[in-house]
Amino acid sequence: MKTSSRNQLLTDSSYRKQGLFKSLYIHVPFCKNICDYCALYSVVNNDSSVRNRYLNKIEEDLSLNKGKLLPLSSIFIGGGTPSQLTDEELPKLLAAINKYCTLESDYEFTIECNPSSITLNKLQIMKDYGVNRLSFGAQSTTRKTRNTLGRRTSESQLLNAIENAKTVGFQNINVDLIYGIPGQSMEDWLEDLNKIKSLKLPHISAYSLILEEDSVLSSKYDELDDELAVKMYNKASDALVFEDIYRYEISNYSRPGFECKHNYHIWKGATYLGIGPAASSFDGQKRWTEIRDLNQWLEGAEAELDDISEEARLAEIVAFGFRTVNGWSKNELKSLYGKNALESFNGVFEELINEKLLIDSDERIFPSEKGLLFADDIAEAFLLM
Repeated sequence: MKTSSRNQLLTDSSYRKQGLFKSLYIHVPFCKNICDYCALYSVVNNDSSVRNRYLNKIEEDLSLNKGKLLPLSSIFIGGGTPSQLTDEELPKLLAAINKYCTLESDYEFTIECNPSSITLNKLQIMKDYGVNRLSFGAQSTTRKTRNTLGRRTSESQLLNAIENAKTVGFQNINVDLIYGIPGQSMEDWLEDLNKIKSLKLPHISAYSLILEEDSVLSSKYDELDDELAVKMYNKASDALVFEDIYRYEISNYSRPGFECKHNYHIWKGATYLGIGPAASSFDGQKRWTEIRDLNQWLEGAEAELDDISEEARLAEIVAFGFRTVNGWSKNELKSLYGKNALESFNGVFEELINEKLLIDSDERIFPSEKGLLFADDIAEAFLLM
C-alpha cells in the first residue's frame, strides 16, 4: 500500500471545494444470513459470477474516481459481511484498493468481520494488503440475547476469531455490542460487558437497539424499554472506565489513541467516497447515495442526490459533530467550510447552552452528559432553525 505523509486539517476547506475525498468506504452486501435486527442493505447470494461482477465494478469505480482521491486518512470496508468474500475474492478487492489509493503515513484501514466467516488465512490476507484495524460483530455473548437478535454466531467463534487476529498481528480490534434488546436484563448486559472487557481490546462499540422499519425484529416488537436502555448506556461507561476505555462518542469507547479515525472524521464533516450498493458519498458540498439494489447498481443506475442548501449542510455537519464527547473547538467552528459557524448559529448555541445540553468553555463547545443522551434534540435544533 502506497503511503504519504501529507495531512490536512479538517477545517481546511480547500479540498472540499474541489470535490476531493479524504476517506473511502466500500460496501460489501453479501451475507450468509440476514440477522433479524439488521436493516442495512445486504443480500444472501453465493453466486460466484455475481460476486465477480461486483468486484469488477468496484475496481471500475475506483479507477473512475482515482483523480479525486487524496492521500486517504482512512478506508472502511463494511457490509453486509466483507469477511464472507472467499480466499480468492478478498485479495481481488484489496488489490484494487492498493492499485488506486494512496494512504497517509498514519492511515487507518478497517474491515468489518463476522466471526463465523473469518479464517486465519483471510486474516493473513488482510494483514498482507495493509488492513490494520478489524471490527467484529458480536452483538451479545449470551445465547438468549443472540437468539432474540437472530444472530447465529457463537461465543466460541468470536473468541477464536479474536485470538486468530491477535496471532496474525492485529492490535487495533473493535467488538460491536447491542443493548436494550427485548428480554435482555441488566445482568445479561453486564455479562456481555465483562466478557468483552476480559479480552483486553482497545475499542468497543455499544449501540442501543433500534427497531428498524425493514427489519424482521420490528415485526415482532412494537416498542422497547427506553428507561432500561438509558440505564444500560450509563452502565457501559461505568464498567469500561476501569479498563482505561472511555466514551468518545455516543456509542463508541476506546483507549486513548484507538478512536476510530474513519468515523470520527465523518462526524466532523470530512469528505468521503462511498462505493458499492447503498454506499453514501460526501464531497464537501453534496451528498449522494448509490442505489440500494445490487443488480441495478451493477447495471450503472444513478445515485440519489441529497441536494440541500449550503446553510442546511453546514447545520447538519455542526449537529453531527456534537455526537462526540469533545464536540467542536471554537477555532474549528470559526473556519468550518470557510464560514463562521459560531456566528451563523449563535442563537442555537445560546438556546442549547441554556438548556444545559451543550457546555461552553474557553476553547470548546461540547455536549453535556444530558446532551449526549439527547443528541437527537441537539440535531433537531440545528436542522429546524
